[in-house]
Amino acid sequence: MWVAFSVYVLVAMIKKQLGLDLSLYKILQILSVTIFEKTLILEGFFNYVDETDDLNVCKQLNLFEF
Repeated sequence: MWVAFSVYVLVAMIKKQLGLDLSLYKILQILSVTIFEKTLILEGFFNYVDETDDLNVCKQLNLFEF
């Protein structure tokens, strides 16, 4: 529990210091991928392209509307 809280606080501090508009979840995803690459971590943040913007989110069904 303490490790998860510490990581959350550190990522929130990084987000604020770098002025990123990404969510904490996306920042953690980028960090998990760029750790194993030979590129700079900052390049991962600034070269990030959100591929989910192109998806049509309206297709999700609602459970209570028939």
